[in-house]
Amino acid sequence: MSDRNATRLAWLLCLLCVVGATITLASWLIGPGEQYSLMERMSAIIGWNWGMPIIFSALAALLITRRPRNRVGWLLMSPALALVVDNSLSLFLVTPPPALTPGLWLAIWVDSWHWLFIIFPIFLIQLHFPTGRPPTPRWNWVNWLAMGLGVFFIALSAFTESVGPDWTFPNPIGFVPEAVLNGPILIIWGLALVAVAVASVISLFIRYRRSQIVERQQIKWLLYASGILVLVYAVVYFVTAPDSQGSSFASGWANLLLVLSILALPLAITIAILRYQLFDIDVIIRKTAVYTVLTALLALVYFGMIVVLQSVFEAISGQQSPISIVLSTLVIAALFTPLRRRVQDFIDRRFYRRRYDAEKTLAAFGQFVRDETDMEALTAELQRVVNDTMQPERATVWLKGVKQ
Repeated sequence: MSDRNATRLAWLLCLLCVVGATITLASWLIGPGEQYSLMERMSAIIGWNWGMPIIFSALAALLITRRPRNRVGWLLMSPALALVVDNSLSLFLVTPPPALTPGLWLAIWVDSWHWLFIIFPIFLIQLHFPTGRPPTPRWNWVNWLAMGLGVFFIALSAFTESVGPDWTFPNPIGFVPEAVLNGPILIIWGLALVAVAVASVISLFIRYRRSQIVERQQIKWLLYASGILVLVYAVVYFVTAPDSQGSSFASGWANLLLVLSILALPLAITIAILRYQLFDIDVIIRKTAVYTVLTALLALVYFGMIVVLQSVFEAISGQQSPISIVLSTLVIAALFTPLRRRVQDFIDRRFYRRRYDAEKTLAAFGQFVRDETDMEALTAELQRVVNDTMQPERATVWLKGVKQ
């Protein structure tokens, strides 16, 4: 396929995702169903029903337009199409029909395997990022294994004894028992899927170790977005766990944050491939680490002080007092700046030692300049600072002559 035809196909698929997502969203909003809270509606609109297919497909089409030979763009397009198919089938497969027709059998069959085009691209993006190819040709076995697993599952799902989502029909061409499918076959297939995922992650870290500075910056974007997604998912799982006592409002906010963290993944991939020099990812990672740790520490101090002060007030007066909240807030306001400095210094010393040493060196040089008047000493110190902080191959100082 030529680059022009690839671009046309990409934007045609993007248009298909936009139309399908809009129809699904309209049906979801006007159709009868359960009453949803504002946060649940926002997560549905921004996420699964409308925003996610459109954003994934638009960014994928942009990548294919700018880098038509890069497979990452096509791997991003696959989840968008799968989400549109999933939303469309969820509207179609609602109530059990009286009989199994060929069209219904086809819809049920597609519904049983369309999710493969969501999980496999997520794994394979790590294998092909950012160049669109595996690190070396020896890693192509991961592609072939993923393709074989997908074809095997799609073919096998057509021959199960029964078909259907929540309700089932006897499959007229089925001969594979459910016990066999959900037993040894599923175990072996799952282990092979884990092998694809693990191999893709390992290939990304191997590529990072062997790559130059440009590819390393690009990979940092992907790792940064993936880390945010894992962190938000852990928080969402804790808030929305079946045995947790979280409110529906908190659950709605948690789901909305999860959707936004998922949407950050294709955005980070697009920036990394097309505009990796637009932002300094090291600064973003550094600030994120600082304020994440700072927020966790302040929250721990805040709630710990509330618990301790409430216990003190109950022991003294026999009842709770809002003064504990006021005192805790004042303490947090007083601790914010010094605690932020300490956390930033710790992270700089632990993870950004070279940058931290450069800042210390420049600060010492500023103090030296204020106290030194000898030109030769100043020149020697300037060369030393430049060598320590910038590490050039050669440094020369030119001084303009001054007439007496």
